[in-house]
Amino acid sequence: MSLLDLPAFASSAPILREAALKLRTSPSSVTILGQLSEVNIITSAILEGAMLDAGIPYQRRLRDDVTTPKGPFIHIQQENQSSPPPVNKTPLSVTLCPVDVDALVSSTGDVHRGVLSTVALAGALAESISPQGEITTLVRPWILAGNWLSDALEHTYDPVYTVLRDYLSQSNAINVVPLPEVPDSDPRTLPGVDAVAVCAIRDRWGKLDLEGRAQALSHLLKPILVSDLPSTARFEELGWHRIMSTGWEKDLASQLIDFTEKWRDDVANRKRYASLSIDNLLRQGKLA
Repeated sequence: MSLLDLPAFASSAPILREAALKLRTSPSSVTILGQLSEVNIITSAILEGAMLDAGIPYQRRLRDDVTTPKGPFIHIQQENQSSPPPVNKTPLSVTLCPVDVDALVSSTGDVHRGVLSTVALAGALAESISPQGEITTLVRPWILAGNWLSDALEHTYDPVYTVLRDYLSQSNAINVVPLPEVPDSDPRTLPGVDAVAVCAIRDRWGKLDLEGRAQALSHLLKPILVSDLPSTARFEELGWHRIMSTGWEKDLASQLIDFTEKWRDDVANRKRYASLSIDNLLRQGKLA
C-alpha cells in the first residue's frame, strides 16, 4: 500500500499520479518554488529527494517574493483548499496546498475530517515519482512534520496525523515509542517535566514491566496535566507516541522544536539555514 491508497488521499490521488508521470517525463528542469518558511523547507526537501532518486533536473526557489518561471514548476502554497488544484499542462505546473479531506470513517459511520498538509502531499507525490528511491525512503518520516507544525494538533484529535503516523509505523518507516525510549529528547517539547527525572526513568526503563512503565510515565507527566499547554493531542503524542527513525537520537518533535526556534531567532540567515536544513534531510534523513 502507498500513501495514495489511503482514504485521506482519495481526492488528491488522481492529480498526484498525473503530476508524477508528467514530472518524470518533463523535457526540461523543474523549479520548486514557494515562500521561504519552515513548512515549505520540509516540503521542498521531500520533493527534492524524489527528484534526485529519479534523475529529474530541478532547481529550488524558496523566496519571500515568488515569481512564476517560464518552464515546468511545482508551486508550494499554504492557503487551504477544499479540493486539490488540477495539473496545468502548458507550461507544466503542479500546485501543492493544504486540502480539507475526510481522513477516516469510524466504526459508527462518523466521518473524521482533517487537513492534508503540503508536506504530506509532497510525500505522496514523491512516492509516486520514486516508490523505492533511497532518499525518498530516507525522508519519508517527515511527512508528519506538516501536521505537527500546524495548529491541527491544538484540537482534541487530528485524524490526518493519526492516519499518517499509523501508515508510517506499519510500513516500518518509523518507530512510535514513549518518551523514556528516546535517547535525546529536547526538554523544550514538554516544559514543566523534570529533565533529571526523565533521565532517571530512562536508566531503569528496561527493568520495568508494563505496569511499572505505565506508572512511572504517568507520574513523570502528572505535573503538566493541569496546564493549558501543550494541547491534549500534543501531550499524548509527546508522552506516549514519540516518532523515531533509523539513525535518530532525537525524536521528530525534538528536532522540529530546535529547527523552528533557530529559524525564528536568526532572521538574517534564514536562506542559509534553509539550505543547510534541506541538505541535512537529504543526506542524513534528519534535521540535526
